[in-house]
Amino acid sequence: MALVDKDGDGFKAWDGVGKPPAKGTVLDTNDNDPKAIPVSTDASSTDAAYQEWLKQQNLLSKPSISVSTEAETNADIEAEFQAAFGESVPKEVAKAYYQEVRALQGKRVTGGTSATSKVNVNVQGVSAQETKAILQKYIAATAADKIALAETGDPAAKAALSKGNFGITYTTLKNAYADNGIPVNNKSLGSLVVDSLSDPNKMKGNLNLINLQAKTYFPSLSDKIDQGYTVKQLLTPYINTRANILEEDPDMIDIKSLQSVAKDPKGLMNLYDYEVSLRNDPKWRFTKNAQDTMGGLANSIAKTFGLVG
Repeated sequence: MALVDKDGDGFKAWDGVGKPPAKGTVLDTNDNDPKAIPVSTDASSTDAAYQEWLKQQNLLSKPSISVSTEAETNADIEAEFQAAFGESVPKEVAKAYYQEVRALQGKRVTGGTSATSKVNVNVQGVSAQETKAILQKYIAATAADKIALAETGDPAAKAALSKGNFGITYTTLKNAYADNGIPVNNKSLGSLVVDSLSDPNKMKGNLNLINLQAKTYFPSLSDKIDQGYTVKQLLTPYINTRANILEEDPDMIDIKSLQSVAKDPKGLMNLYDYEVSLRNDPKWRFTKNAQDTMGGLANSIAKTFGLVG
């Protein structure tokens, strides 16, 4: 007896020579077709007898097992990588994906019983949802790797943060945190990006979560946040005031540093009171603004006492 695999799909067929395979051996129903349905078979003496056995077990009318070729899995993961990252899938990733899918498909030809309950067989196959879940695992792992590399300053990884659906998702979530004054570390941000990539509804849910967090940090702005405004938009007058008085770049001001102006649920701090608080900030003393103010005050006092003309 010899079991051969002519089509290279990982499932062997009996060549019809010698003693037939033992009951329960998984055989390829057509060794010239890599997509043929493998089954667990009874002992058979000829190919014709084998086909007759299939009919007797009512297996030919059963739902078929989907057996993927490497070309098919490569096409699937390539399309996903192009959409997610704007680049081709690495060969080693494509190979690993193919092998994992085929391994799962191979397991589905065992267990269960045929219609006559005489032979162990399973023609359940692998669902599209299961295949998608495997594919998403490789997308998620690649996204996490790119984020980790970007943190080290890797130029290619940093450039990848702006490409494809991955780049859009990363930028959207990062800006949502920054524009609402919510602190987040890169690891947590990366996890949210990976989670959001798998399902648009998860992206919406994560953005809603950021808004809920913003409302706890800035209670005065809760109603406006619910209307779709960001904390940065709502506190623009305070941002500009801080930039002018402390001589800071308005684009570099951390929104969280303005938490004090919106911590009262009853309303925002008066803008004049905020200006006063900024001039009490030790940073103000080192600004040109402070030096000019203090210099002018000194001259005024000197004139009052007749010390200058």
